[in-house]
Amino acid sequence: MLPALLLLYYAMRRLRGIVEMLVETHIADRAEREQRATMVATAQSLPEGGAAARFDRGRPSWLFRKDPAEAAGPRAVATREAA
Repeated sequence: MLPALLLLYYAMRRLRGIVEMLVETHIADRAEREQRATMVATAQSLPEGGAAARFDRGRPSWLFRKDPAEAAGPRAVATREAA
């Protein structure tokens, strides 16, 4: 009986670690998606074109750009490029 309880204890600890890792990854992924959506909306709201940059640890990680030629059209879409 005791070996089964020990096995169950270590299995639950391992499962808890896996679940924590999955939750942290999910939260980080959602935050990244939300930040990108915010930057795309910011770049799209520029009336005459321009750029909006996202920085990670003091270095640019993404550049969201809207060209002036796209500014006149109703569906101006910002482009994402790795900086």
